[in-house]
Amino acid sequence: METNAESAGRGEILSSPWLMGSLAALELVLGFVLLCFPYLLGLSAAWVGGFVLLFAGVLRLVQGTRRAYHRPWNILAGIVYTGMGAFMVFMPMMSMQIWTLLIGLTLLVGGFVRLLVAAGMARRAGSFWRFFSAAVSIALGAMVTWGWPASSFWFIGTVIAVEMIFSGWTLLFLSLSPNRPETA
Repeated sequence: METNAESAGRGEILSSPWLMGSLAALELVLGFVLLCFPYLLGLSAAWVGGFVLLFAGVLRLVQGTRRAYHRPWNILAGIVYTGMGAFMVFMPMMSMQIWTLLIGLTLLVGGFVRLLVAAGMARRAGSFWRFFSAAVSIALGAMVTWGWPASSFWFIGTVIAVEMIFSGWTLLFLSLSPNRPETA
């Protein structure tokens, strides 16, 4: 069993602004490095995602042989997961192209839906931000889909790297904040 002093000491180390700032700097550097290699990052994400789906598919197939009540659903899900996983592992570039197109179309449709909602709420507070959000989604969706399939080479990896950079900035600003939340 651990004492309160031991757990408090570990909590102080984990909430240290220096450690938090160092981790933030590391995340920022790694994010910018990954931003230099969006194609490799996208391929790696498709490949790793494929292995995860393969593993989940095998688990579902095994579960389908063990439980009679959910057997059809588990076997069907296992076949779909295994098929998708194999496709992503053995054809990562094509799976990146499909994911890029789906994300681009989702951004376009979501942007137009937000635009309709914003138009219906035009007189309410915050309507500018609704229009702005819709415009950004439509612009991103148009950029990705009109540049497809060439956008598949950079889109997924760039999104992952940019998210890592913003996460690093957030962690850095939290570490510098005088009102940093303390861990319990």
